[in-house]
Amino acid sequence: MRESMENKKPQMTNGKWCLLICTLFLASCSSSSEGLRVYPKAVGASDEGFTIQSLRTIATAEMQLRATHGSYGDFDALTQAGFLDTRFVGQTPNLKGYRYSIKASDSEFVVNADPQTTETQPTTGVRHFYLDSSDSVIHVNSTRPASKDDPVL
Repeated sequence: MRESMENKKPQMTNGKWCLLICTLFLASCSSSSEGLRVYPKAVGASDEGFTIQSLRTIATAEMQLRATHGSYGDFDALTQAGFLDTRFVGQTPNLKGYRYSIKASDSEFVVNADPQTTETQPTTGVRHFYLDSSDSVIHVNSTRPASKDDPVL
């Protein structure tokens, strides 16, 4: 009988240590104000990264459209030609909290991506982006829609 009591004692001690460690870990996570802000910042950075890559994809699609059709086009022209997927259908598609807009002609295009909140998709990014056909460089502005005059990303 003494032997079975000795076996139970270490198990209870190990359980208490595990509980104590878990409690301390959870307390440190929840009490850190920085920890609470990391997740939204990470999501915002992810959405901005997606937007930057999307702008590069749009620029490539515009070049392909011009090479095959002789002019640049809007989102509908780019999706109908198969250069962009159906997420970009419409005049101002909204992806990952960013509203995209294009102004295109035979010889040039301008595309903007601006943080935009919708009923189904809140924005997490804060910067505005701009890209045009003259140099395919992304410009950024943190307070208003970006233009060619804003700093390069």
